[in-house]
Amino acid sequence: MRVENYALQVWQGDLVACLWTTGPLLHTLEKYRVPVAAILRSENGIELAVVHTPRHDQYHIGALFPKDIYLDEAVTPPSSITVQPAAVPAARKVSSTLMADYHRAFFQMQLNHLGDDLAWAHEAYEPGTVLDPPQRDLADAFARFAAVAPHIIAALHTSDAHPFNTHEKAFLEHMDAAFGQSGSASEDPGATRKVPSVDPLALWLTEGDGLIELARTASRTAPAQTALSLVRAAEPRAVPSPPVQVAASPNRR
Repeated sequence: MRVENYALQVWQGDLVACLWTTGPLLHTLEKYRVPVAAILRSENGIELAVVHTPRHDQYHIGALFPKDIYLDEAVTPPSSITVQPAAVPAARKVSSTLMADYHRAFFQMQLNHLGDDLAWAHEAYEPGTVLDPPQRDLADAFARFAAVAPHIIAALHTSDAHPFNTHEKAFLEHMDAAFGQSGSASEDPGATRKVPSVDPLALWLTEGDGLIELARTASRTAPAQTALSLVRAAEPRAVPSPPVQVAASPNRR
């Protein structure tokens, strides 16, 4: 934790500029004098701002912008919350409400970025134009997918939020064989890992959209209490900022 002091009211704007949130915290910082705020940082890099309102003896808590991922304005930021000065109930509300909302928004943002990468790749590279080794910007876009896909696949395997049909299960196993974490396709850590018959980059170009859409469907249909387990697995490795042409891609589902 660190404490930030705002000797002048205008300095509150520095905190406002870093907030990835809506609701009471943002309203308080924009409308009232706030001389001090606490910034809480978790081990995985998530940062929360905490502001005390003496008039009501309450605390407003909201999220700061996540690191190592460019923001997507199509995703609604997690709403800030208000808690009473009682540690245990406050911690429970942060975990069950604020962090669940944060993880869902972060996961949705990741999926949108991966979808943008694929839309850009399909537009920029016609069949037969991919070199060996592939062009640098295409290889970078594929690397972003390959970094996040194992966490998405593992989360879908362990989540009960969405009942997969036979086709979806087979597709998930197929993608797991190509992109999943080591040993995730089998409970036996000594089992031989399947080797995909299709080049991974070609598989990403042809079937990557299917994995993204399957994850979107699962996150939409998941109840609040199970959605958290789905997105936590995708959180540890954020998507780095893509090339300009990827970030500007208008082809989002």
